Amino acid sequence: MTATLYLGSAWSSSWSVVGWMACRLGGLEVKERTIFLSRPDSPAKLKAVSPSGRVPALHVEGMVLWDSLAIAEWLWERDPGCAIWPHDPARRAYARCVAAEVHSHFDDVRNGLPMNLIKRWPVRDGLPSYVKLMNRPGVRAGTERLEAIWRDAVAKYGGPYVCGDQFSFADAALAPMCSRYVTYGVELAPDSMRFVAAQMDSPLMREWRARAERQADEVGRDIVIQYP
Repeated sequence: MTATLYLGSAWSSSWSVVGWMACRLGGLEVKERTIFLSRPDSPAKLKAVSPSGRVPALHVEGMVLWDSLAIAEWLWERDPGCAIWPHDPARRAYARCVAAEVHSHFDDVRNGLPMNLIKRWPVRDGLPSYVKLMNRPGVRAGTERLEAIWRDAVAKYGGPYVCGDQFSFADAALAPMCSRYVTYGVELAPDSMRFVAAQMDSPLMREWRARAERQADEVGRDIVIQYP
């Protein structure tokens, strides 16, 4: 079976992270194709491979799957023994709830704290730059809800990930959200910072971050830190 996964810029395409992790968790070997975003020809290239004009887009078995959650569910149906979801039914239901909420909400956090794995925001005029960003509409409320999600998960299953010591698609959905707090130097409660650190240090996230670093060297770091 030949499968091709179309991805966006590794440093800034947060949905690409999720779709790529889904394929790795699902054990699907894919040919990866990158479409760098924010270029004049990007919209046409994206539309040619994805009905929504967005990535990730998985081309497999004559189908196009253009949504990360749909990719994950297709992979799990293909092999229910894979690492997409926990094997325990209660943990699997919990992980699905977490993934679905993160997938469908938190646009204010995404827009207010855009993902960029290369950029690090400075301190200006004696204040961390994230202070102003956190006051953008909906950002603080979104952060508080995210903290509540992972605090409840760790309380239920002991961490370091959503459902215990096994990284699942719920973590894949949360990983790019967690990266934002590193990019902007946001200081959260100590337990939240531990969860963020665990997500950033997971094997899959380390691999994706290395990809972002390679692309930054290829494209030029001065350009990369401008997007978003």
